[in-house]
Amino acid sequence: MGYDSPGGGADLPPMDDEPIGSRLHFNMEAIIPIVLIVIIGFLLLARLGVIDSSTPVIGPVVSAISPNSTARILIIGAPSPEILAVMNANKDLVGNPIIRAAEAFTNNPENQLAQFDIVLLDQTGQISKAIPRQLGDALQSYVKTGGKLIIIKDSGIEQPGALDVLGWKANFGNIVPVNCDIILDGQPTCKRPIGVIGVIWQQDYKHPIMLGIERVPAQAEAGYLALEVFDVGVTGNEIAYIEDARTGKNFPAIVEQAQLGGGKVLYFNYNPGITSGIFQNTIKYLK
Repeated sequence: MGYDSPGGGADLPPMDDEPIGSRLHFNMEAIIPIVLIVIIGFLLLARLGVIDSSTPVIGPVVSAISPNSTARILIIGAPSPEILAVMNANKDLVGNPIIRAAEAFTNNPENQLAQFDIVLLDQTGQISKAIPRQLGDALQSYVKTGGKLIIIKDSGIEQPGALDVLGWKANFGNIVPVNCDIILDGQPTCKRPIGVIGVIWQQDYKHPIMLGIERVPAQAEAGYLALEVFDVGVTGNEIAYIEDARTGKNFPAIVEQAQLGGGKVLYFNYNPGITSGIFQNTIKYLK
């Protein structure tokens, strides 16, 4: 009653006498690592703000943000009317942004920021350019773990009640791609707005933000832009610059700094609401 060898073409009989418990043990050993990978992936995506951890998940997490999905945007401060107009005209990109004052982020700001894909710090419409220390620390952590931050003009250069804090480094460390210099007469460059009549030129022609945009206005016949800028120093990648038609002097327009954790910080040295094409490209790039 011996079995035929495999070489003889006979089928091996089923192992009916194998204990069920051993087969179940084998299957569980194969499944457990897969379950752990799914759980770890979910927790990581929730930490980065890609998914809402309060929402039940059925099945494995397959992907992050779809290219066609709307970005979850938080605006801190008081944005310009032009920024709000661009957002209202592009609901398919930005959905319904949330606007909050910087003072609202003194209690557990890390969890509040984690709910958003993009944070826009725009204090253009208010006198104070101060942010709480807790918010500055939280924004550093947010960016270093994959968050996307946009800073406009002189937003975030001060701290409430701190006379010794001026500029971005004290609030944000090294994540901001520009710096505030002290010039000869003792006035910091980030506290001295400069009126410019000029043109925004493409600097990094490969960057998606300037895709198809060589200059603004696109046609010379349209004249010049009237902008308020700051003579800040550049420490990151300069994407575009502003040329003053009267003096010939150049100022940085858009500067980027990428982080090792996948986060990005973009600095706009002018009100990006007046260049709707660039602002739309920026949202597409960051989301």
